[in-house]
Amino acid sequence: MPPHKIYVDSRASKEGTPSSFTWSPDRPLFVEKCRAFIDSVHMANSFGTIHSGNRHLYVTEQLASLTVLSTANRLYITEDGVSRIVTIPAAAYSGAQLATALQTALTAGGLTYTCAWTSNASLGSIALTSSATAFTIHSRKSLQSLTSFAGSAITPTTLADASDILGTLTQDLASTPQNGNPGSLGTLVLGYGLVYRKISLDIGVYTFDAMKTELKTKLDSGTSLSAYTVDTNEAQGKLQITNAAALKFHIWPEGYLDANPYSFQGYAAPFQSCDDAAGFTGTAVLEGNTILAASMYNSMAHHTLFISSSLGTHNDSIGPVSQSTIARKVVIDQPYGGFIHDFHGLGHDYVILEKQAISALNFRVTDWRGHTVDMQHWSLSIILIPESEF
Repeated sequence: MPPHKIYVDSRASKEGTPSSFTWSPDRPLFVEKCRAFIDSVHMANSFGTIHSGNRHLYVTEQLASLTVLSTANRLYITEDGVSRIVTIPAAAYSGAQLATALQTALTAGGLTYTCAWTSNASLGSIALTSSATAFTIHSRKSLQSLTSFAGSAITPTTLADASDILGTLTQDLASTPQNGNPGSLGTLVLGYGLVYRKISLDIGVYTFDAMKTELKTKLDSGTSLSAYTVDTNEAQGKLQITNAAALKFHIWPEGYLDANPYSFQGYAAPFQSCDDAAGFTGTAVLEGNTILAASMYNSMAHHTLFISSSLGTHNDSIGPVSQSTIARKVVIDQPYGGFIHDFHGLGHDYVILEKQAISALNFRVTDWRGHTVDMQHWSLSIILIPESEF
């Protein structure tokens, strides 16, 4: 007679970790076609607020003057069909000085350039006159679709381009012919250079006030601006970050980074952002001298977890991001340090097993995105009810 109940404990796994393991019976279990219910789940809430999968905050800070960094000083240009990479010397420039440095760097390639800076209400613009019949300064966006440029391999997250300053983030600068003269013209509208900072919070459990202190400590460490102020808005349950400098800072939510994975130069996915905890969520980059979180502060790392398993044919469930291996959802209804006892009594929460011999079962605990969650040892039970009994 086939078994009707299986008890699984991660401590008895044959291989893997509590987060993702394989359990095997001493002998194969032969089952008829049946419905499998994960009946009870027991696990410790050991997840804290910040863990290895959500500890980062992505911040950029504007640089004073027209500052060109050694990590962001390349210009990718094609002249009369020939491509090359131009390097602008790293320095803090005035508008006129940047025009001179750009002219020198461009002319070193053999063609003649004249670069003239014009002041305006922002940082000004640089007019380029070239002896090339046509030239194109390539935007960061267009470069990110390439694997090589001018015979050199390039990576979309480490272009080291000066697009922030040159105003070529999303749009190529394509020159136009001079009126009746050989050569061509183009104009760069200048912007601020940016420092890209991936800030890592310490793993642990944080109260509202403790998170305020942690954010300030990490934001102040290595900042190019003045010291930050982090406040708690008790009425809204939100955090607010302020920097009194004249220059602005930006927070890049994971929702934006996931949709634009090459935009935050120097860093690549997975981003593992603290947005859901700290509340700086959204699908657009947050900018200003004061930024109020869009969402309430949340000290719990997870509200629900999902048990993915090799049970069944993987046609029984669709997860939040279209996972097909989820066999059970677990509600986290205990505080940190508590023990979760999640029982199901729902007659429709099952996966279908075909007639088979079970020699091993795989289990993996994930968050809603399908990312594996760091776990302490946990256990579950499985009820098998033959299809003939329904």
